[in-house]
Amino acid sequence: MSFSYVFNIVLVAFAFGFVIFWHELGHFLAARWAGVRVEQFAVGMGQAVFSWRKGIGFRPGNTQTEWDRRVDEEIGKRGAGRLPAEYSLRERYDIGKEIGLGETDYRFNWIPLGGYVKPTGQDDLRPASLVGADDPHAFGAKPVGKRMVIICAGVIMNVILAFALYVVLFLHGFNAPPTVIGFVIPGSPAQAAGLKSGDRIVAIDGHLQQDFTKLKMNTALLRSDEPAVFTIDRPGEGELKKPVTPVKSTIEFGMSSIGVSGAGSLEAAIGLDAEPDLISPELDAMPAKSRVVKIGDQDVSKEKDDHLLNVAAAAAAGRPVPVTIRLADGSEKPYLVQSSMMRTFNAAVKQDTRSIAGLQPRIRVTAVQRGAPADKAGLKPGDVIAQVASVASNESLSPPTIDQFVQWTAEAGKAGKAIRITVIRDGKTLDPIQVDPTLKVGHDFRIGVVPDLDLGEPVVANVIDGSPMQTRVKRGERIVSIGSTPTADWPAVLAALRWAKGPIDMHLSSEAGERTVSVDLGENEKQSLAAVAFQPMLPLAPLITPRITKNPLEAAAWGYEETKASLFQVYVTLSRLFEGQVPLSNLSGPVGIFTAGTSAASRGIDWLIWFTALISANLAVVNFLPIPIVDGGLFTFLVAEKITGKPPSPKVQTAAQIAGILLLGSLFLFVTYHDILRQWG
Repeated sequence: MSFSYVFNIVLVAFAFGFVIFWHELGHFLAARWAGVRVEQFAVGMGQAVFSWRKGIGFRPGNTQTEWDRRVDEEIGKRGAGRLPAEYSLRERYDIGKEIGLGETDYRFNWIPLGGYVKPTGQDDLRPASLVGADDPHAFGAKPVGKRMVIICAGVIMNVILAFALYVVLFLHGFNAPPTVIGFVIPGSPAQAAGLKSGDRIVAIDGHLQQDFTKLKMNTALLRSDEPAVFTIDRPGEGELKKPVTPVKSTIEFGMSSIGVSGAGSLEAAIGLDAEPDLISPELDAMPAKSRVVKIGDQDVSKEKDDHLLNVAAAAAAGRPVPVTIRLADGSEKPYLVQSSMMRTFNAAVKQDTRSIAGLQPRIRVTAVQRGAPADKAGLKPGDVIAQVASVASNESLSPPTIDQFVQWTAEAGKAGKAIRITVIRDGKTLDPIQVDPTLKVGHDFRIGVVPDLDLGEPVVANVIDGSPMQTRVKRGERIVSIGSTPTADWPAVLAALRWAKGPIDMHLSSEAGERTVSVDLGENEKQSLAAVAFQPMLPLAPLITPRITKNPLEAAAWGYEETKASLFQVYVTLSRLFEGQVPLSNLSGPVGIFTAGTSAASRGIDWLIWFTALISANLAVVNFLPIPIVDGGLFTFLVAEKITGKPPSPKVQTAAQIAGILLLGSLFLFVTYHDILRQWG
């Protein structure tokens, strides 16, 4: 675990703790305003490291023991004929004030997460308790209106904090991705609606969209199967309105999606999103501070985003795209950018169903992890995997699909056995390479390669069940030609199938010989061929547009809108949960929050501020829900008391509090379980 990761965890813990502390500060200030005695105000949880109290000063641990001792001594001096234990809490505090002792024990506790406030006579776990009912400084002795203010103050402070943090964020500058579309996923609602790479999404149903992070969340909260009007700004065409109907997507964990990704820049991702531990020709081609300046003969040195590269990759339909890269020293070099076939929208996350008319290509190693078993065994980027065999059973697959390769690797690693991999390198078949799958990734074993589909020689690795090709083509066969068109690679196969009219003749070859089969593609296959899309494999930095202003009034206006949007977003999320539009399993608990927080912190101080503001807004809404044990539940009791003239009975309040504890406890276990599954499952 690196120092930077641990440091980010500390930052997130501090941020989360500060949000809770600020919430409790609101209760404290409101209680003091209302004349309610506050016995403890703690920063952090657990036992006190040190405390401070007026008249006593700083002490290790808490000051309560010292306060009790001095009050007891004063009672003894007065000789009123009563034992200290016979004095009420009110009397003891009155005596403490008379000898110059403060009422509040200010504590700094061991666990630096959050804090709490303890007013006299107010106990969340015993709401019916009227401790100090005869005490004018007790919580229960105050009018309902003042008690409402005390209960609401924490939520109000969280809203204020969210607003203040957003203002600071925009004055500092928020390096967020703009709402420019990078890729439109094949078969997605966005593709059906005609959205394109390079379009900037301006608004959804009239609501302005400022950055891609918020856009993605807002899209996820749209009602599935109900059209929303997307206002887009398209280069060269201006502003357009496109009705898009989002659908629930397995890629987005069952939430609504339209199937778009954010745009990239044309600059190298080294130091941002690139992985220096990988051996990859693409990484070598784009060293730090380099950028793409030409796509073919087209000058793109002034372009900010990568949509022209995406358009070129789509037009090339799987063949390499020639680009010119300018290095840090100003020199330029040509490079052929390989493409990867994109997964179709709503494809299962753990299953690779990419194919051309149901035919899946072989595997190509696109990158190798340094020091991993594959690296030590001699596998290299560009190797085409022709066969994988088990050392233990001598079973083999020729050739394997990506899913099969991953499965065989995991099973061999679990059994502690090696696998033999036969690869084709530079057109030559090498002797089998033995690799031990000892690299543990979550619960699975790997060898440390990044596999992708090989778009070169059109050898079939698998035929998708149910496709017209299932009974016609066999695993391992090479497609020599389609009709009279030679097919030297998979892009040629794709082009020939797209242009084919009616039944087609496919000439196939294998070790068993050559043969010709006739295939009639149905309408579904024609549509799937039209939807096949490609993306360039080049490590580019994400497109970032700083959102910044030096005008405090403008920052305040932006902060107000962002705070309002954050609060509204929580309410919409809860609404969608009850409607069944958002799966309950997508909620996050402490594990998920810390995971998201450390990810945000790793992106810079601006993202940590944004995350803290978002958490503060979320806490404000969630804490004011009418659930017993949280502020919203306590406020509900006060509303009932205001209407009826008396508080709910002790039995009702106690039963409600127990139900609230069970509900929140069950929800905590549920979300933590799913957080762990998402993180390590």
